[in-house]
Amino acid sequence: MMRPLLVLVLTLTAAVNLGVTAPAAAQPAPAVDFTGLWKGTIRVFPCIGLREPGRCNAVNNISFTIIQDGSKISGHYTCAIGNYICRNGNADNSGKIVSGDANGKNIRFNVLVPADVSNCRYTGVSISRDQMRGAYTCYVGGGIGEQGRFDVMRE
Repeated sequence: MMRPLLVLVLTLTAAVNLGVTAPAAAQPAPAVDFTGLWKGTIRVFPCIGLREPGRCNAVNNISFTIIQDGSKISGHYTCAIGNYICRNGNADNSGKIVSGDANGKNIRFNVLVPADVSNCRYTGVSISRDQMRGAYTCYVGGGIGEQGRFDVMRE
């Protein structure tokens, strides 16, 4: 029983004397800086239970002006007509990013839209330095008003 222990001790001693070190722990991927103007589209789906059934598969042009301070996210949101008007008879054409956070390549933020007092939650991931995509859910009057996907590029 002493022999295997002796071999282990001698091996470790030789490694230390030769300057062999254990591999360094993997470094986390650098955090993405989401600050900037992002433009792209949203697409509404699934279509079941929409407050505005005519918006099924609607595409709107959107932009986010994102301000990142450490991991905290704030900024502004705009919506413009794509193949259909924006929510709430096109009244929901702007909002404020009231809270959010970034973690590595991931981002989450809430947009408060004052026209119908809705709260839209966006969850996305950076595909590249200047592209992100994800999903959103808008809550209106205590229920889900709309869901969909977004795809944006940094200007």
